[in-house]
Amino acid sequence: MSAMNIERQKPRDEAIEKIENYIIHNHLKPGDRLPSERSMCDMWDFNRSTLRSAIKQLILEGKIYNKNGSGTYVSGEKLVRNLQDTDGFYQTVKRSGREITTKVVHMDFCETPKNIGRKMKLPLGHKLFRLVRIRYLDGIPVMISTAFLDAERFPGLEALDFENNSLYSLLKERYNVEISGGHEKLSITYCDAQEAGYLEMEEGAPVIYQSGVTMDEKDIVFEYFKEITRSEYICYASELTRR
Repeated sequence: MSAMNIERQKPRDEAIEKIENYIIHNHLKPGDRLPSERSMCDMWDFNRSTLRSAIKQLILEGKIYNKNGSGTYVSGEKLVRNLQDTDGFYQTVKRSGREITTKVVHMDFCETPKNIGRKMKLPLGHKLFRLVRIRYLDGIPVMISTAFLDAERFPGLEALDFENNSLYSLLKERYNVEISGGHEKLSITYCDAQEAGYLEMEEGAPVIYQSGVTMDEKDIVFEYFKEITRSEYICYASELTRR
């Protein structure tokens, strides 16, 4: 790394340290509001771009979060999701003793596009059921979940209640589907205007992007999913087991 790059990073790192120390010295608790960007710039003599870069990094690390149009707040204890766990979000939240609610924002049928067809091993034009939901953790919108399911294998999906029931529980009860595993990828992205509106965040805020497929007990892919998750409320862990 060049000396120029190190110098360029110093103001942001210093701003991160100032914010973290402010939280500690002022005994701020989860949900407490930080001073405005202008106030923090004045307190520590940072320019706005340096401070915003520090705030973005701390949001990415899950230490603080933005409420759209309201300011920046201290994060609380995160919900941990194990990447090796076959349970869905609903079961994970219930197991933690916290409250989960769901709002369905879109349901329809679509034809299988090339990228999803390849992952689900379905031909182009095959009929899919698409379900888009906002998931709430303790009343806060934390995730936008989009699921694509084989409409021919699961007839009648459009009539089911996905707001008051777990998707995987319904698939097990109605269609005898047992989950055996899946494949998924995690990355960092930035929410667009619609996603920010759903999650009550500022447009361009960093979020976790997860996508993958879910398989049944016969290793047949039955779902392709995409999830946009607020990193200040949820983190992902991977358990390593020794064989």
